[in-house]
Amino acid sequence: MRYILLVLLFLPLAVSGAADVADPYSKFTDQDNGYNEALEVPWVEIETRVKGGPREDDLTALEIESVPPGMTLYADLKNLTVDKRDHVTRLWLVLRSRSGVSNGTYEGFRCATGEYKVYAYHNPQASKPLRVVKLPKWRAIRGNSYRGELERLLCADTSPRDPDGIRIRARRQVSDYVSPYDQ
Repeated sequence: MRYILLVLLFLPLAVSGAADVADPYSKFTDQDNGYNEALEVPWVEIETRVKGGPREDDLTALEIESVPPGMTLYADLKNLTVDKRDHVTRLWLVLRSRSGVSNGTYEGFRCATGEYKVYAYHNPQASKPLRVVKLPKWRAIRGNSYRGELERLLCADTSPRDPDGIRIRARRQVSDYVSPYDQ
């Protein structure tokens, strides 16, 4: 009987010691590490206003392989913006067929999350050429699409590239290549 009482007396001590072995980090959970989630500044997108459609003189043809056959993708690189407040790259994109039919979209690319958003559509042949999207939504960029290729042009990992660097990089042609052996 004494042995049973001794076992019952020391059983809670044995169980609490087993809990420390099962979770070696339990002694750190009650400590305050000084981190306060309330101090984090949440990301907020600035309001985007679409003033008008793309101008033909501002469009630059891009060498994008993922566009459908017979189509060319153009971008308004002159008016491309990267806002320092929300780090979103915004520009007009125009997809044009060989016969001259074109459709444009004013899009934002968020490099940090790999997402894009369409703010407006532009079709010069329509009775109302500019159509602004009332509630645009962020969508994931698929890697094998023309937006995936465009993301690699616009983004350096999770940060947007400098607009001047994008303008220079997009205009390089195959003829610009200089072999290191020819120098």
